[in-house]
Amino acid sequence: MRRRDALRSGSGLLGASLAGCLASLESESAWRDLVVDRPDRVYVPPKVDGMTTWGTETAGEYAVSLFATRPHRFWTVTGRETTQIAMREDHSVHLMASVRNPETGRHVPAEVTVSIERGGESVLDRTLWPMLSQRMGVHRGDNVALPGDGVYTAVLRVLPEARRAPEATGAGFEPTTVEVEFEFEFEERTIDALGRTILDEDRRGRPGAVKPMDHAGHGRSGDDHGHAERGHPPVATAPPADSLPGIVAISEADDCRVVVALLPIDGEDGEYLAVSPRTPYNGFPLARASLSATIGRDGGTETPLYAALDPDLGNHYGRVVDPVGPGEELTIAFDSPPQLARHEGYETAFLDAPSVTLSLPP
Repeated sequence: MRRRDALRSGSGLLGASLAGCLASLESESAWRDLVVDRPDRVYVPPKVDGMTTWGTETAGEYAVSLFATRPHRFWTVTGRETTQIAMREDHSVHLMASVRNPETGRHVPAEVTVSIERGGESVLDRTLWPMLSQRMGVHRGDNVALPGDGVYTAVLRVLPEARRAPEATGAGFEPTTVEVEFEFEFEERTIDALGRTILDEDRRGRPGAVKPMDHAGHGRSGDDHGHAERGHPPVATAPPADSLPGIVAISEADDCRVVVALLPIDGEDGEYLAVSPRTPYNGFPLARASLSATIGRDGGTETPLYAALDPDLGNHYGRVVDPVGPGEELTIAFDSPPQLARHEGYETAFLDAPSVTLSLPP
């Protein structure tokens, strides 16, 4: 009997407590059998794992949080190609960090390096992958090995990757490098005891997404919970399109929602063009992509856009352009897709996004 058939024949047990059995299956990468023929778009993953929060610290203009869950597979992205990163037997946790603006809660695109010590001895020193997951949104993470139960000290160094966009709103976000320190206690049994929900067969692999973690540490809908500990910081999403200032237009590209805002600049003749691509369903900002814009019905000059951050616009791509007339056409091209490692449900999406053309409102 194939493992997929065995899993299906035992589907009545999947809603029960399967910590030991499923942990063993995960180490054998059996989860791939729960979603066959993955679609080339965002899809509902086969399972939802709980997570634990090891702390949140505020430093300067950043709120930095550290989390852990069970080790699991993910895919890195290079250009338009993906590579699955397998779990190793010595991996003890999937370590995650998020960086947000403490006032707005918006995601701050930043490189995060982590150094971990126990008893004065170094056990880990690496840069975490930029990642995208349906539960955590955009974050940094990796599977790591910790040498046994005990109290650890982690130092996270945060290096912002986006420039501020003062031309748009005048609000100040000044990128600076900071370090934050966490002390946490790792217990293997605590990680093993984290909840796990196997989603119904008629949901997993279908277009859609599970809900992100909410502030209480649970999913926002009753069937997507992961039984995580309370106190989970809010997951950063892109600002709603109807909340953006200026002229706004919306389009879709390869399962990606593209929101464009055109804002006047006080005291200048130009305008600020802001492009905010985000995931469907959960509205996570799609960071680390390369975008360009062409303005004009008869084909204009292609202009590269830059990663930027603004309290009102969130994490976006923008630049100052010459004044654009009402009803003008604007073409947005994805020169490269988001260079984000992907958790299940996102690993096949956003890799071949076509250009989109929008007509600005008259």
